[in-house]
Amino acid sequence: MPSYSRLLIASAKGGVGKSTTALGLAAAFARKNKRVLLADLDITSRSLDMLTGASDRTVRDIADLLTDSAADIRRMCTQPFEEYPNLSFIAACSPDRLAGLAEKYGVRENTLIREAVIRLLSYGEYDMLICDTGGGCEIPAAIADLFGFTVITAEQSMTSVRAAEYAASRLERAGAVQMRLVICGFDLTSVKREKRAGVIEMIDRCALPCLGVVPYDRKLQKAQDNGELPDERSLSAMAYANIAGRITGVETPLFHGMGALYRRRALAL
Repeated sequence: MPSYSRLLIASAKGGVGKSTTALGLAAAFARKNKRVLLADLDITSRSLDMLTGASDRTVRDIADLLTDSAADIRRMCTQPFEEYPNLSFIAACSPDRLAGLAEKYGVRENTLIREAVIRLLSYGEYDMLICDTGGGCEIPAAIADLFGFTVITAEQSMTSVRAAEYAASRLERAGAVQMRLVICGFDLTSVKREKRAGVIEMIDRCALPCLGVVPYDRKLQKAQDNGELPDERSLSAMAYANIAGRITGVETPLFHGMGALYRRRALAL
Protein backbone atom coordinates (compact mmCIF):
# COMPACT_ATOMS: atom_id res chain seq x y z
CA MET A 1 0.00 0.00 0.00
CA PRO A 2 1.16 3.62 -0.54
CA SER A 3 1.97 5.42 2.71
CA TYR A 4 -1.18 7.52 2.62
CA SER A 5 -3.31 4.38 2.43
CA ARG A 6 -2.39 3.43 6.00
CA LEU A 7 -3.94 6.00 8.31
CA LEU A 8 -3.62 6.08 12.09
CA ILE A 9 -6.02 8.39 13.97
CA ALA A 10 -4.73 9.46 17.38
CA SER A 11 -4.66 12.01 20.19
CA ALA A 12 -3.59 12.08 23.80
CA LYS A 13 -7.05 13.29 24.84
CA GLY A 14 -10.45 11.68 24.61
CA GLY A 15 -13.49 13.28 23.01
CA VAL A 16 -11.64 15.33 20.40
CA GLY A 17 -13.06 13.81 17.22
CA LYS A 18 -10.92 10.74 16.60
CA SER A 19 -13.76 8.31 15.87
CA THR A 20 -15.68 10.96 13.96
CA THR A 21 -12.59 11.63 11.85
CA ALA A 22 -11.86 7.95 11.27
CA LEU A 23 -15.40 7.36 10.05
CA GLY A 24 -15.54 10.63 8.12
CA LEU A 25 -12.38 9.78 6.21
CA ALA A 26 -13.49 6.19 5.64
CA ALA A 27 -16.71 7.46 4.09
CA ALA A 28 -14.86 10.08 2.03
CA PHE A 29 -12.52 7.49 0.53
CA ALA A 30 -15.38 5.04 -0.04
CA ARG A 31 -17.12 7.77 -2.04
CA LYS A 32 -13.97 7.92 -4.16
CA ASN A 33 -14.50 4.21 -4.92
CA LYS A 34 -11.66 3.08 -2.67
CA ARG A 35 -12.03 -0.24 -0.88
CA VAL A 36 -11.78 0.84 2.76
CA LEU A 37 -11.26 -1.17 5.93
CA LEU A 38 -12.10 0.80 9.08
CA ALA A 39 -10.74 -0.78 12.27
CA ASP A 40 -11.64 0.21 15.81
CA LEU A 41 -8.65 -0.06 18.15
CA ASP A 42 -10.22 2.03 20.91
CA ILE A 43 -10.49 -0.81 23.40
CA THR A 44 -11.57 1.13 26.49
CA SER A 45 -14.31 3.28 24.97
CA ARG A 46 -15.11 1.74 21.61
CA SER A 47 -17.85 3.56 19.74
CA LEU A 48 -17.49 3.00 16.00
CA ASP A 49 -19.92 0.09 16.06
CA MET A 50 -22.57 2.52 17.31
CA LEU A 51 -21.56 5.38 15.00
CA THR A 52 -21.85 3.04 12.03
CA GLY A 53 -25.12 1.53 13.25
CA ALA A 54 -23.46 -1.90 13.20
CA SER A 55 -23.57 -2.82 16.90
CA ASP A 56 -26.43 -5.31 16.42
CA ARG A 57 -24.69 -6.92 13.44
CA THR A 58 -21.18 -7.20 14.87
CA VAL A 59 -20.37 -10.82 15.64
CA ARG A 60 -16.59 -10.93 15.47
CA ASP A 61 -14.01 -8.35 16.49
CA ILE A 62 -10.33 -7.47 16.45
CA ALA A 63 -9.50 -10.19 18.99
CA ASP A 64 -10.59 -12.86 16.54
CA LEU A 65 -7.58 -11.96 14.41
CA LEU A 66 -5.45 -13.27 17.27
CA THR A 67 -7.39 -16.42 18.13
CA ASP A 68 -8.08 -17.66 14.60
CA SER A 69 -5.09 -17.14 12.32
CA ALA A 70 -6.79 -18.96 9.45
CA ALA A 71 -9.97 -16.91 9.50
CA ASP A 72 -10.90 -14.79 6.49
CA ILE A 73 -10.65 -11.13 7.55
CA ARG A 74 -13.39 -10.21 5.11
CA ARG A 75 -15.84 -12.46 6.98
CA MET A 76 -14.94 -10.82 10.27
CA CYS A 77 -16.08 -7.46 8.95
CA THR A 78 -19.47 -5.87 8.47
CA GLN A 79 -20.52 -3.54 5.67
CA PRO A 80 -22.39 -0.98 7.76
CA PHE A 81 -23.76 1.17 4.94
CA GLU A 82 -25.69 -0.31 2.04
CA GLU A 83 -24.82 2.62 -0.21
CA TYR A 84 -21.08 1.94 0.32
CA PRO A 85 -20.46 -1.82 0.04
CA ASN A 86 -16.76 -1.03 -0.42
CA LEU A 87 -16.53 0.24 3.19
CA SER A 88 -15.91 -2.56 5.70
CA PHE A 89 -15.68 -2.31 9.46
CA ILE A 90 -14.05 -4.48 12.10
CA ALA A 91 -14.99 -3.77 15.70
CA ALA A 92 -12.86 -3.41 18.82
CA CYS A 93 -13.00 -6.15 21.41
CA SER A 94 -13.85 -5.63 25.06
CA PRO A 95 -11.06 -4.72 27.52
CA ASP A 96 -11.68 -7.95 29.44
CA ARG A 97 -11.28 -10.08 26.36
CA LEU A 98 -8.02 -8.41 25.38
CA ALA A 99 -6.70 -8.72 28.94
CA GLY A 100 -7.63 -12.39 28.97
CA LEU A 101 -5.76 -13.04 25.74
CA ALA A 102 -2.71 -11.16 27.00
CA GLU A 103 -2.66 -13.32 30.12
CA LYS A 104 -3.18 -16.49 28.08
CA TYR A 105 -0.28 -15.77 25.71
CA GLY A 106 1.94 -14.11 28.32
CA VAL A 107 2.38 -10.85 26.42
CA ARG A 108 1.37 -7.23 26.82
CA GLU A 109 -1.99 -6.10 25.49
CA ASN A 110 -0.36 -3.62 23.14
CA THR A 111 1.71 -6.43 21.65
CA LEU A 112 -1.52 -8.16 20.69
CA ILE A 113 -2.89 -4.98 19.14
CA ARG A 114 0.29 -4.67 17.09
CA GLU A 115 -0.03 -8.27 15.89
CA ALA A 116 -3.63 -7.62 14.86
CA VAL A 117 -2.64 -4.50 12.89
CA ILE A 118 0.18 -6.36 11.13
CA ARG A 119 -2.32 -8.94 10.00
CA LEU A 120 -4.71 -6.25 8.76
CA LEU A 121 -1.88 -4.60 6.84
CA SER A 122 -0.95 -7.88 5.18
CA TYR A 123 -4.46 -8.39 3.84
CA GLY A 124 -4.52 -7.30 0.22
CA GLU A 125 -8.24 -6.89 -0.39
CA TYR A 126 -8.41 -3.22 0.59
CA ASP A 127 -7.02 0.02 -0.80
CA MET A 128 -7.20 1.87 2.53
CA LEU A 129 -6.77 0.87 6.17
CA ILE A 130 -7.96 3.45 8.71
CA CYS A 131 -7.40 2.68 12.40
CA ASP A 132 -9.13 4.59 15.17
CA THR A 133 -7.56 4.66 18.64
CA GLY A 134 -8.67 5.89 22.04
CA GLY A 135 -7.60 8.79 24.19
CA GLY A 136 -3.98 8.43 25.24
CA CYS A 137 -0.85 7.44 23.38
CA GLU A 138 -0.15 3.92 24.60
CA ILE A 139 -1.79 2.03 21.73
CA PRO A 140 -0.83 4.55 19.00
CA ALA A 141 2.80 4.47 20.18
CA ALA A 142 2.82 0.68 19.94
CA ILE A 143 1.84 0.76 16.27
CA ALA A 144 2.89 4.20 14.98
CA ASP A 145 5.85 2.88 12.97
CA LEU A 146 3.51 0.64 10.96
CA PHE A 147 1.66 3.60 9.44
CA GLY A 148 2.74 6.01 6.77
CA PHE A 149 0.39 8.76 7.86
CA THR A 150 -0.89 9.79 11.30
CA VAL A 151 -3.80 12.16 11.83
CA ILE A 152 -3.85 13.85 15.25
CA THR A 153 -7.18 15.42 16.13
CA ALA A 154 -7.89 18.40 18.36
CA GLU A 155 -10.85 20.55 19.22
CA GLN A 156 -10.88 24.34 19.51
CA SER A 157 -9.49 24.58 23.03
CA MET A 158 -6.05 25.07 24.56
CA THR A 159 -6.21 21.83 26.55
CA SER A 160 -6.97 19.94 23.37
CA VAL A 161 -4.11 21.64 21.53
CA ARG A 162 -1.71 20.76 24.34
CA ALA A 163 -2.82 17.14 24.12
CA ALA A 164 -2.16 17.20 20.37
CA GLU A 165 1.29 18.64 21.01
CA TYR A 166 2.10 15.85 23.47
CA ALA A 167 0.73 13.19 21.10
CA ALA A 168 2.90 14.45 18.26
CA SER A 169 6.02 14.37 20.43
CA ARG A 170 5.26 10.91 21.82
CA LEU A 171 4.42 9.37 18.45
CA GLU A 172 7.45 10.87 16.75
CA ARG A 173 9.63 9.06 19.28
CA ALA A 174 7.67 5.89 18.53
CA GLY A 175 8.42 6.08 14.81
CA ALA A 176 5.55 8.06 13.31
CA VAL A 177 6.59 9.64 10.03
CA GLN A 178 4.04 12.03 8.56
CA MET A 179 1.82 13.63 11.22
CA ARG A 180 -0.86 16.18 10.51
CA LEU A 181 -3.42 18.06 12.60
CA VAL A 182 -7.18 17.96 11.99
CA ILE A 183 -9.20 20.52 13.95
CA CYS A 184 -12.68 19.20 14.76
CA GLY A 185 -15.87 21.01 15.73
CA PHE A 186 -14.47 24.38 14.70
CA ASP A 187 -16.76 27.36 15.35
CA LEU A 188 -15.79 30.23 13.08
CA THR A 189 -17.83 32.91 14.84
CA SER A 190 -16.33 32.13 18.25
CA VAL A 191 -12.83 33.13 17.10
CA LYS A 192 -13.83 36.79 17.05
CA ARG A 193 -16.76 36.89 19.49
CA GLU A 194 -15.35 34.70 22.25
CA LYS A 195 -11.63 35.12 21.54
CA ARG A 196 -11.26 31.38 20.99
CA ALA A 197 -8.22 29.99 19.21
CA GLY A 198 -7.97 30.41 15.46
CA VAL A 199 -6.34 27.95 13.12
CA ILE A 200 -2.91 29.61 13.05
CA GLU A 201 -2.73 29.86 16.84
CA MET A 202 -3.57 26.16 17.17
CA ILE A 203 -0.94 25.21 14.60
CA ASP A 204 1.69 27.38 16.29
CA ARG A 205 0.99 25.89 19.71
CA CYS A 206 1.25 22.26 18.69
CA ALA A 207 3.81 22.66 15.86
CA LEU A 208 1.90 20.39 13.49
CA PRO A 209 1.00 21.16 9.88
CA CYS A 210 -2.77 21.50 9.54
CA LEU A 211 -4.42 18.92 7.30
CA GLY A 212 -7.89 20.34 7.60
CA VAL A 213 -10.61 21.97 9.66
CA VAL A 214 -13.99 20.33 10.28
CA PRO A 215 -16.67 22.91 11.14
CA TYR A 216 -19.21 22.31 13.86
CA ASP A 217 -22.10 20.52 12.16
CA ARG A 218 -25.44 19.77 13.84
CA LYS A 219 -26.31 17.34 11.04
CA LEU A 220 -23.25 15.28 11.96
CA GLN A 221 -24.39 14.82 15.57
CA LYS A 222 -27.89 13.79 14.48
CA ALA A 223 -26.53 11.30 11.97
CA GLN A 224 -24.17 9.76 14.52
CA ASP A 225 -26.96 9.38 17.06
CA ASN A 226 -28.82 7.33 14.46
CA GLY A 227 -25.81 5.30 13.34
CA GLU A 228 -25.87 6.96 9.92
CA LEU A 229 -23.58 9.00 7.72
CA PRO A 230 -24.35 12.69 7.25
CA ASP A 231 -25.39 13.78 3.79
CA GLU A 232 -22.33 14.26 1.60
CA ARG A 233 -23.36 17.90 1.11
CA SER A 234 -23.18 18.56 4.85
CA LEU A 235 -20.35 20.72 6.19
CA SER A 236 -18.59 17.84 7.91
CA ALA A 237 -18.80 15.51 4.92
CA MET A 238 -17.38 18.20 2.64
CA ALA A 239 -14.60 18.88 5.14
CA TYR A 240 -13.60 15.21 5.26
CA ALA A 241 -13.77 15.00 1.46
CA ASN A 242 -11.32 17.92 1.32
CA ILE A 243 -9.06 16.26 3.88
CA ALA A 244 -9.11 12.95 2.00
CA GLY A 245 -8.08 14.83 -1.11
CA ARG A 246 -5.18 16.53 0.66
CA ILE A 247 -3.96 13.19 2.01
CA THR A 248 -3.62 11.98 -1.57
CA GLY A 249 -1.91 15.17 -2.75
CA VAL A 250 -4.79 17.33 -3.99
CA GLU A 251 -4.32 20.95 -2.97
CA THR A 252 -7.63 22.24 -1.64
CA PRO A 253 -8.36 25.63 0.00
CA LEU A 254 -9.69 25.76 3.54
CA PHE A 255 -13.48 25.31 3.64
CA HIS A 256 -13.57 24.57 -0.08
CA GLY A 257 -17.14 24.09 -1.30
CA MET A 258 -18.70 25.34 1.93
CA GLY A 259 -20.31 28.54 0.69
CA ALA A 260 -20.33 31.27 3.34
CA LEU A 261 -17.64 29.54 5.38
CA TYR A 262 -15.30 29.58 2.38
CA ARG A 263 -15.97 33.25 1.74
CA ARG A 264 -15.26 34.07 5.39
CA ARG A 265 -12.32 31.71 5.78
CA ALA A 266 -9.89 34.54 6.59
CA LEU A 267 -11.70 34.93 9.92
CA ALA A 268 -10.68 31.42 10.90
CA LEU A 269 -7.02 32.34 10.88
